[in-house]
Amino acid sequence: MSRLLSPRRKTKKKGLAKTIVAPNGEIAIPGWVVDFESFRRWLHSADFPECGKISFINNVVWADLTMEEFYDHGEVIVEISRVLANLMKESQFGKFGKEGTRYSHLETNLSTEPDGIVFSHAALANGRVKFRGGKKGDKTELVGSPEIVIEVISKSSDLKDSEWLLAAYFDAGIEEYWLIDAREEDEIRFDVFKRNKKEFHESRKQQGWVKSGVLGKTFRLVQTEDAGGDPEYTLEVR
Repeated sequence: MSRLLSPRRKTKKKGLAKTIVAPNGEIAIPGWVVDFESFRRWLHSADFPECGKISFINNVVWADLTMEEFYDHGEVIVEISRVLANLMKESQFGKFGKEGTRYSHLETNLSTEPDGIVFSHAALANGRVKFRGGKKGDKTELVGSPEIVIEVISKSSDLKDSEWLLAAYFDAGIEEYWLIDAREEDEIRFDVFKRNKKEFHESRKQQGWVKSGVLGKTFRLVQTEDAGGDPEYTLEVR
């Protein structure tokens, strides 16, 4: 039997701290989903929802059904994806996983859908990352520790991206966490967090440029206007 959770409602379940459902929708979470193991069984079942972002973080099922902003979220993701996908092909470093790619770290009970993932051919070859699947396909989930994970902040994901995932991705062995916030036109946030022994630390910027040690490139995200006067984003690389 499933329980239908309405927006903003929080409930307690055995084994779960709470369940959060973001505004603008409802989702049926099976009553037998009580921990990370049962969440992953649901994830690989035919009943797992096709829409929305549903994550397991900090012993919490986070279901975000909020509609995305076209420009400061969607267009930013498109630009980041375009540049990094091309860079992966040119450099032969590895693969770029687009928004919606399911990522899990089994040892720390983390499962989410980042806005982008970069993982190397070497990581696949040595087993640092591998693919899993279920009822919906053989390679529908990437597990392990990819080199880079990317999140673009939206109104509904600020807490999750800025705090929860900052800690969770470090615990998952991620080398770099790219965090982007383009909601303020005059103050675009493009941060690259690199790991040290105990936590992520923010890389220094010079005139908006920030270096990725993983990719050996320096990046800057800039906003201009397109021919219609609407926001246009460019991820510059050097």
